[in-house]
Amino acid sequence: MHRAHGGRRSVAECACEAKDRTMKALTPLGTFIDVPECAESDTSSFRPEDLQEAVQFYRREGYVVIRGLLSPELCDAVRNGYRAEVLPSKTPILRQKNMRYERNRFDKDGFLVNPIFNVQDLESRRFGRFKNATLDVLTHPGVAALTAAVLGTPRTKVIQSMFFEAPAGTWAHQDSYYQDSGAGIGRCTAGWFALEDIDAGAGRFYVCPRSHKLMPLLRNAGELDFATGHHRYQHAVLEAIKRYDLPWHAPCLRKGDAIFWSSLTVHGSLGAERRGVSRTSLTAHYLPETDGMLQFHTRIRPQKLLPHNGMAVARLHDQDEWRNRAVRRVAASAPGTYAVVRKTAMRALFLAGKMRRAPAPVPVLPPDAVA
Repeated sequence: MHRAHGGRRSVAECACEAKDRTMKALTPLGTFIDVPECAESDTSSFRPEDLQEAVQFYRREGYVVIRGLLSPELCDAVRNGYRAEVLPSKTPILRQKNMRYERNRFDKDGFLVNPIFNVQDLESRRFGRFKNATLDVLTHPGVAALTAAVLGTPRTKVIQSMFFEAPAGTWAHQDSYYQDSGAGIGRCTAGWFALEDIDAGAGRFYVCPRSHKLMPLLRNAGELDFATGHHRYQHAVLEAIKRYDLPWHAPCLRKGDAIFWSSLTVHGSLGAERRGVSRTSLTAHYLPETDGMLQFHTRIRPQKLLPHNGMAVARLHDQDEWRNRAVRRVAASAPGTYAVVRKTAMRALFLAGKMRRAPAPVPVLPPDAVA
């Protein structure tokens, strides 16, 4: 039985009596870092109107925190849509952790433990309120302006999204390993949007500042390819963090705040340090509108694009189409078979890439040459 969602602890309620208060959190390397409890004790951040300074910081550090980007009402609209439509639903939904169609699963505190993958693909008939509110966040004018500015392009598009609620540690990685721009590696940016005050113990999002410059790209190929070497890739990233002595930063994010980072910046989320706290949030990845999506450093993935608030949004598994709902039914009823078929297809994709005479790899762009 899941817990009532009105009883969550916020940053202010949990431990924000002192502006300089921090907590110790364990990193994937087994080391400890200071995690600020309050925004006032955090490092550099910017307001939406400080666009030029924010872009300069992003280019230098590989990430930037924007305070107050979203209104509380916009954040509440997503959470209310989730509670009204997703929370009670028995419909299988594509999940971020394992790319399977599953029903909702909750932890002991009643928080969703299988994050939703590509909210924009949800069936409008069942989840229209939640989906539209999410897209209002991801295509917000402030988001459009920031993503266009850091990528040096007139317009951007959403190529992927995720919804999180329960604390859940995420392995350190560069987004480029999974998706990037076919016009040049590094021409992709991502945003993590806090829909509530994120407690310091709720599995904070972290970045390794300047890793987009200090650490070389780990290509999705050979022993590190996604189909057969994903676990080796995860280990290789941690080894690179140690080798290049990369710093860690897990910023305080309050309701309406956002953090953006380069596809070459190492990032992830810490493990939960406290019980009874959630991290309700959205993540989205953006490309220049005219760029193709490079998937797994292997192929350009075609995407159907539909507009929302003037921004193009990719629909890879659009559940408003009957054929995709048919795939969902088969995948949900035979998850083991579906997983085997998907894994076999991925292996075939990488094998085909090795056998054919491939063009030159997509170049890695310098951090200051993304435009």
